Amino acid sequence: MNVFVKTFIICLIVTLSFLFYKFFGTESHSSEIDTINNNMYTFQKDKQEINNKEQIEENTDNNSENTVKEVAKNLHTCYFYNTQGKLIPITREVKGSNAVDSAILLLLKGPLISESQKGIYSEIPSNVDLINTTIDDKKVIVNLTSNFGNGGGFDSIEHRINQLSSTVKTAAPNKAVYLYIDGKEVEYLGGDGVYVKQPLE
Repeated sequence: MNVFVKTFIICLIVTLSFLFYKFFGTESHSSEIDTINNNMYTFQKDKQEINNKEQIEENTDNNSENTVKEVAKNLHTCYFYNTQGKLIPITREVKGSNAVDSAILLLLKGPLISESQKGIYSEIPSNVDLINTTIDDKKVIVNLTSNFGNGGGFDSIEHRINQLSSTVKTAAPNKAVYLYIDGKEVEYLGGDGVYVKQPLE
């Protein structure tokens, strides 16, 4: 009888131990696994959100940089005279990939009406056209129509040359500027035969 009781008690303990591990041990283990999985999911999600944010910021920076470059590329400066007879820079937005050509065309158009009302003027005749420009590492050749030398005296011719030279040198720094009329290098200009020193100063 004692052996039977002992055997029964041992079997009961083993059974209870198995049932305890089955229901409580597995549940605890599964809970830990779920917690780990949830943490991994949260980590991966946060990492993805950070990467997305960094990509958005990078794209925004690139777009901003491109916008700045585009605006800067379309802003060109030419030179006119004010009421005090001083050469002053005027900057406007002009479409065109060639900075030198765009600046010269801006110069040849002359001041806006609003600028003229403030006393800003140009000595360059309104009917002057740009034939072409030739640019290399050391110089810029500006080829204009013959109207550039029409009318005006010595001072007017000097002022035109100063306007052209200042405009081109702003668009192409550190390059010598040469003036050509109808494809030929200029030596004298205007009705008074004003000597033109090349390159322009």
